[in-house]
Amino acid sequence: MEIISTAPGKLILFGEHASSRGKPALVFAVNLRLQVKLASHDFPNKNILLTSKEYYLKGIEYPTDRLNVVSQTVATFLEETKQSTESFELSIESNIEPGFGSSAAVIVATLGVLNEYYNTNLTREELLKLGIKSNYAVKGYGSGLDIAASLYGGLIKYQVNKKPKSLPFNELNFVIVSTCTKVPSGPIVDAVKQFEKANKKETKILFDEIKEVVLDAEKAIIATDLDRIGLLMNKNQELLRSLNVSSSILEVMIKTAISNGAYGAKLSGGGVGDNMIALIPKNKRDQIIQSLNLTNGKVLPDICIDKDGLIIKK
Repeated sequence: MEIISTAPGKLILFGEHASSRGKPALVFAVNLRLQVKLASHDFPNKNILLTSKEYYLKGIEYPTDRLNVVSQTVATFLEETKQSTESFELSIESNIEPGFGSSAAVIVATLGVLNEYYNTNLTREELLKLGIKSNYAVKGYGSGLDIAASLYGGLIKYQVNKKPKSLPFNELNFVIVSTCTKVPSGPIVDAVKQFEKANKKETKILFDEIKEVVLDAEKAIIATDLDRIGLLMNKNQELLRSLNVSSSILEVMIKTAISNGAYGAKLSGGGVGDNMIALIPKNKRDQIIQSLNLTNGKVLPDICIDKDGLIIKK
């Protein structure tokens, strides 16, 4: 028997950092996917084996620190569903670039094949809870928005302890630019926490303002008010800048996109590195891409919203 699951990466449209403080966020799945294949193996004295091209691993016995996210996800699933380890191999392949939520995708795809193999019939809401628990066990932080986006697909409104809400996205045209700088999210999250601790009143106002931006953006997206969405992206960027999570390369790319006709632009993710996202008019796409190619970033013109989340194939 062979089971294959794929899960997409993600990008945050609105609500970075505030989402881990119980505020809503808007996040979408991207058309970059990670695959997990579950298949039988020929080693009768071994249980679960892990293989990954990206980590140069072939048939390593579970658990292993070299694939800690997968090992922790398997452990969480087995513990929560009260299943026992059996004899199979999990093989991971990914085309998700840095900054697009590959950790969330591998958690979701792993849960997908295990749910199918063990016939546990977990709902998406139950898989989301397991995914959040697995992610927290590895990283020690995270609101779960990346897990939700990878699981549900499309564009969703996400808030901790609430069911994700799907939003329309057909009229949204984005250009994504990578800073080509992968900055670990852990130190950024810690830096925001320290800033919050030292500036409690100011950060409370900032996170409340981000919440209002997200709620306004939800209405603007439903109404397909592209000008309003762009203005709110710029406002969200101002607030993130106040949290000290922007950087010079991000600011150059944002300014370039807006000055060449983008409705709005902002960082996407933890900040400092990773990606910039710009909402653009279709008729200015080539001009905006050409101008962004003159910055130190790398334009990723083929990335768009993926309507599908977790997909399972036997």
